[in-house]
Amino acid sequence: MKFFIAFLLIFLSFSDGKAIPLDPTIVSTNIVLDPPPANNVTINVRWTFIGGINITYVVMIINNLKSSQYAAMGLGQNQSMGEAHVFMCKRFANDKIAIQRFMNPGNHTPPVPAGSEQGGIFTPLPATFIDGIVTCQFVLSDFAPQKVKQLNTLRPLSQSVKYHPLFAVGLLNSTGDAQHHDGREPQPGLVQLDQNQNLIFHQNSSKLFNEIYPNS
Repeated sequence: MKFFIAFLLIFLSFSDGKAIPLDPTIVSTNIVLDPPPANNVTINVRWTFIGGINITYVVMIINNLKSSQYAAMGLGQNQSMGEAHVFMCKRFANDKIAIQRFMNPGNHTPPVPAGSEQGGIFTPLPATFIDGIVTCQFVLSDFAPQKVKQLNTLRPLSQSVKYHPLFAVGLLNSTGDAQHHDGREPQPGLVQLDQNQNLIFHQNSSKLFNEIYPNS
């Protein structure tokens, strides 16, 4: 697994920081919802499931994310950020970028940090801020069955479970922690980590649609 992640880092270095999908077969979900606090933010989340070694390679590409803001994608057991696994891409005040994993067990606000005991190993990959576009990348791996401590009713993250995709945009405080967000955008369609996905969230559109194309 370490060899594969090292290879992935080398592969990405030759792409000039651009995310290149590893598999052209995509399940595409377009999401257009009400606006959260920042203006004109677009979030594109793509992931590729690599069978055999059972890893999910995830790329988050965010347009118009301002300094001291974050964009988050949640994988929820229902259509709220509560009871969800959350992946948060942050743009700090100094324009440094970081991707972090959290969870919302029940009504926890803000999210709390999550580790492998909550399902799978989270491996961050290099993040970039180029020409106003923020790119965060990470790998999810090693989803071997294990005994876990569940908080409230949040179940461990699984590649084979169907989740509601959720999106939020909010502010970071002076220490870089997420503040409460005004926008929390659920989507009625379901996704899972062992199927290739392409999720698009357009912040300022009033139209909501969801198109899913099955793997060929």
